[in-house]
Parts: sequence; structure tokens; C-alpha cells
Amino acid sequence: MVFMILTAIVAVLVAVLALQNSMMVDLTLFMWSFRLNLVLVVLISVICGFLLALAWGIKVKTQSLWKMRKLNEQIALLEDDKRILREKVEQLIKAQGGVLDPADTTTTPVAAPDPTPTTTVRKF
Repeated sequence: MVFMILTAIVAVLVAVLALQNSMMVDLTLFMWSFRLNLVLVVLISVICGFLLALAWGIKVKTQSLWKMRKLNEQIALLEDDKRILREKVEQLIKAQGGVLDPADTTTTPVAAPDPTPTTTVRKF
């Protein structure tokens, strides 16, 4: 909304500038020389600036869309890898005789305790 208001203000200022300066001016571009109304010079300049800004905006938008597409492809590949690894973990747990709750993704298999007794030595 702010962008539209600023654009409208700039458009009004350009229109007022063009209408107040309606005299003929001499223009030279390389080897060509001609006379134009100052209103046309201002309006042509504004239109050229608009077209340049539009081209730049399209370039930036295209680059960001391309980058987003590549990132979405990477996400899809990572999701596939995650699914494959989850299936492998489930297979390993089933092979060890454990049970994995599919809803609980935070649990990890715990190794069986060592059957040999250990003694703890305390120093006082």
C-alpha cells in the first residue's frame, strides 16, 4: 500500500513538472539533433526509467524463483533420504527384536546392558 501511495505521489509530481515546463528544447543524441517539447522529454525519461526498473524487477524475481525451485528440489530429495533412513532404522530395530513406535520419532534404540558385573572403586 505504501508503495502505491509513493508511486502516485511521484506520478503527480512528474505530471505537474511536465505541465509547468511546456517549452520547446533542443536535444542532441550522438550525431542527431532535434527539438522536442519538454513535456515529452520528461515523460519519455520517466517511461524509460519505469521500463528499466521493471526489467530489473523481473530479473530479481526470476532469480529468486529459480533459487526457490532449486531449494524445493533439495528439500524433496532430503525428505526422500529421511524416509529411506527411517525405513532402515525400523528394519534394524525389528531385526534386533525391538519394537519401534512409528509416532515416536524421538526414541533411539538402547543397547543391552553388559552382563559382566563391574566394581566401582571409591577413593576417600
